[in-house]
Amino acid sequence: MKKISIINWRFILVCSFFCLAVFAIAYKIISLQIDDSIFLKNEGKKKYIKYRNINPIRGTIYDRNNFPLAVSIINYDLYALKGLKKSEFISINDLISIDGNPIINQEFSKKTLIKKGLSRDEQKIIQNLRNNKLEIEVRHSRHYPLGDQIAPLIGFYGKDRAQEGLEKSYDSVLSGKNGIEKIYKNAKQKIISKPIEVEKTVQGKDIVLTIDSTIQFYAYKFLVESIKDNQAKAGTALVFDNFTGEVLAIASYPSYNPNDPGRVIQKNRALIDAYELGSVLKPILLSTAINNSIFDPDQAIEIPRRLKLNDKIISDYKGYEKLSPKEIIAFSSQVGASKIALMLGYEELKNAYYEFGFSKPISINFPSAAFGYMNTKEKIADKELASLGYGYGLTVSPFQITSAYSVFANKGIYKDFKIIKSDEVGANRIISENSAQHTLEALKEVVKIGTGKKADIRGYTEGGKTGTVHKTSYGNGYAEDAYRASFVGIAPLSDKSLTIFVSIEEPGLNAYSGGMVAAPLFKKIADSSLNYLGYKEDE
Repeated sequence: MKKISIINWRFILVCSFFCLAVFAIAYKIISLQIDDSIFLKNEGKKKYIKYRNINPIRGTIYDRNNFPLAVSIINYDLYALKGLKKSEFISINDLISIDGNPIINQEFSKKTLIKKGLSRDEQKIIQNLRNNKLEIEVRHSRHYPLGDQIAPLIGFYGKDRAQEGLEKSYDSVLSGKNGIEKIYKNAKQKIISKPIEVEKTVQGKDIVLTIDSTIQFYAYKFLVESIKDNQAKAGTALVFDNFTGEVLAIASYPSYNPNDPGRVIQKNRALIDAYELGSVLKPILLSTAINNSIFDPDQAIEIPRRLKLNDKIISDYKGYEKLSPKEIIAFSSQVGASKIALMLGYEELKNAYYEFGFSKPISINFPSAAFGYMNTKEKIADKELASLGYGYGLTVSPFQITSAYSVFANKGIYKDFKIIKSDEVGANRIISENSAQHTLEALKEVVKIGTGKKADIRGYTEGGKTGTVHKTSYGNGYAEDAYRASFVGIAPLSDKSLTIFVSIEEPGLNAYSGGMVAAPLFKKIADSSLNYLGYKEDE
């Protein structure tokens, strides 16, 4: 009996040890599972938490009437993720038209773009498939409704960000700031929760320009027609509102289509080119001389057939005995302008050109805008002074000369013209109202009896000045057979008016002067613009 009791005790003891061992093993296993579960859970979080940028929508550029000149378009692109099977891809291709023919074996080895610009119906088809190996991404693209009409001014925004024009100048305003969002994906790369915004997206701001799309159309249309009709190479046209101080149009040719991926960029000749303009500077000389009381505006000045200055002979195409200052402008007398420049003096003329905006930054923000150059030696020869008087020896941009002529329309006030609607217009007096009025009368005579007769607009009074110069030939002085024809005009001659500058580079026909080539172009742009703006006839 005792023996049986001992055996039972031993049996119980063995069973107890066995149970304890089993319990210990089970505990260890459970503990490991719990620990591993926590570890794997944490590791899984690390692995499947994704961060992605939220691209802001770039601001729109509008004209003065809220017509879009540059607008961002939202596109939806389809990507195949790593692991998408070939059979699945074929099925998708049967539902929507896939771009191209990607090379795949049994499945995709990396994330691959398979369709750009999904339509709404195509988006619904893909979403209904509920395939976690497909992903739709948002992409913003830039569109320019006016195309080549305004491309050199607006520029463009592409893969390499803002490249040219106002897009580049105001990139910091238009671009906004990227946001960041956090998303959770499971092991199958499926998004399992709503994205969480980590950093807020700052959308780009819109910009409203002073540009009028209709006037821009007229300026570009007639500019291109004139260039082609005259077999010329290039040209510019600008339209300024003298009363408001606003830029209404800036056209430059050759241009390009900013919507074309294969575009070839063309510079904005109105803003980044500066060149000698010749006789269009004579009215500035005249106004300065009158302002400084050098002579009576109605006083006749003797005009010799030949004026010898140092080793240079200056003469006119036609011989004159005497001309009034206004007639010197009307007939574009080189001798007359030279004599006025000599009477005025170098320092006074140099300072006047600077006051009129030459050789200094223009009033609008534009990449690489031209300053121009002026001969500023301490002492210059009489022949050099004379050249400055009739527009040689200094370079001026089309924007600068257009701003300068507005002084005559604005009764002696120089304005810092603006292109951003919200900007302020700076203004200061640089010549007397009397000087400005006499200069306007001279400009009127240019169109009435002088070199600018072809600028006459039926129903309106106008004034302007022609300019014809030999283009420079790099390293070889002036080219004998390459001309630049220009015209700057003001219309109508009233309190509210437009200043319009046009320039044609290298007209290829026998007619190459500012009066023959540029003046008719001014007339077309001015006539269309005045009628569109509702200006009443004043004649």
